[in-house]
Amino acid sequence: MKMSRSDKYIITFSLFFCYFAYGVNFYVVGPTLIELAGLFQTSIEQICLIYTVRSAGYTCGSLSGFLFKYINRQLIFVFFMALMGVTLALMPHVTGLTWLFVLAGINGFSIGSFDTAINVWVLEIWAEESGPFMQALHFTYGIGSFVAPLICEPFLSTESIHGGGGHGPPATSPSVSTTPGSLISSTKDSIINDSRKLLLNLNDTKIHDLFSHIDSVDPIDYLIYIPYAIAGAITVFSALVVLGLYYHKKYEPPTKVRRSQEIKTDKSDVAMLENGLEPPFPCKRSFTDRMPPFITIWLVGMGSLFLTFFVGMEQMHLQFLPTFAVNTELDLSPSTAAMMSSAAALAFTVGRCVSIPLAIKLKPQTILYTNHFLMLLGTILLAIYANNSETMLWVGNIILGCGFSSVYASIYAFLEQKIRVTNRIGSLFVFAGGLTAAVSPSLVGQYIEANPLILVWFNLACCLLCLTIFVIIHLTVYLQAAKSVAKSFDDGIVVADEELKERQLQLIGSTEIGGIVVTSITDLSESDTEDKYVAPA
Repeated sequence: MKMSRSDKYIITFSLFFCYFAYGVNFYVVGPTLIELAGLFQTSIEQICLIYTVRSAGYTCGSLSGFLFKYINRQLIFVFFMALMGVTLALMPHVTGLTWLFVLAGINGFSIGSFDTAINVWVLEIWAEESGPFMQALHFTYGIGSFVAPLICEPFLSTESIHGGGGHGPPATSPSVSTTPGSLISSTKDSIINDSRKLLLNLNDTKIHDLFSHIDSVDPIDYLIYIPYAIAGAITVFSALVVLGLYYHKKYEPPTKVRRSQEIKTDKSDVAMLENGLEPPFPCKRSFTDRMPPFITIWLVGMGSLFLTFFVGMEQMHLQFLPTFAVNTELDLSPSTAAMMSSAAALAFTVGRCVSIPLAIKLKPQTILYTNHFLMLLGTILLAIYANNSETMLWVGNIILGCGFSSVYASIYAFLEQKIRVTNRIGSLFVFAGGLTAAVSPSLVGQYIEANPLILVWFNLACCLLCLTIFVIIHLTVYLQAAKSVAKSFDDGIVVADEELKERQLQLIGSTEIGGIVVTSITDLSESDTEDKYVAPA
């Protein structure tokens, strides 16, 4: 049974809510990282391993794409969503770092499986129309990343961690305030610390146990379980929404429907579209549907490499931004850093919102080149002004957030026009995206306190690599399209008029060469029945 358009919208909007929950889930950890270190009485370098473990779990989870071929997509989707929410909510309640990392690993695995499923699911539902819906999907993720710091902010300290009122692990060389209140507080802390040292040498374990619980952690640290609980509850609720849809109407992959409704035609028949209308002339999805296998493998490999560097850069910046901000020479408070993170996420979200209509009018490659320009500009501003201008620190992060906004969705849309993104390919893309995100936290985390600009240099390197790789991908597609055009002229072609050219560019993303777009209208053979006709806009 063919899925109606209203059913498509219902499922799609439920997936939008799930991706919003995913954004909240993923970005709760960043703003609370310092408080989390204080809660578990460890250093920033140690607590940053939560990113490594989570990303490693994400990378492994991304390989589970094959499960969706054997198990109903909705049910396994619900399972991973619920697991994501429960593990996040439990993180502040465990008794040690080992259990925290175990939960982070499980959380990352469920995120990787979820992310693989949802991107391919949207492509599966909307096929050639997926561009705006992919942008809208990632827009909702941006909303979640914007909301997460706002949920955390009321439970974060408003004092600088390097000043007199910080909390979490003490700074290496804290500045000393000369106000009477701070002197009394300092004297009190000194007496308590001296008492603890003296009592450590005594055999009275009862007295020792009593004083061993006295520490410098701000009591507000113990309230961070609240934002984790809120984010976990939102995630579990989104899973229940999808479960309700399963009982309302079980989802059937469109590929099964298409195969049962394939259009049979011979040399004398006029091909009919699924809506019963005749196309202006038979046009295939793209020249690259007939790409040689080695070109397809090359594009998948280069696309994977692109996502490896981009996802690592995006996740590291948005997750480490609060820690980066409080460790610059501007000496910002965790609360201010969380608001800055929220501002970057807001720019990220607005960029994705704007990219929805732009995806209809502009080619994905145009959007991607614009994104790279903004990423480079934001990174350069941070490199110059991070330690001497709070205003430019805000501006640089906002521009960088705009630059990140539509890259992920646009590269999917660009590659979907050239190759068919299957479950396996989608799984490979998500796996590749998790590789750098799994390795870089340990590299960035161990230096970010002493040298916060390590995050900026990491971003700059990844951005330049991404731009280089995309230029190679674009050049490959251009040369292959040129080769296809030349072959089509040898085989016999028809040149489309201006109106049909514009429709083709919007529908199938054909490469424009020499001011013309050409399309073969030779008779279909039996081997061509797998190709799908595209309805005009």
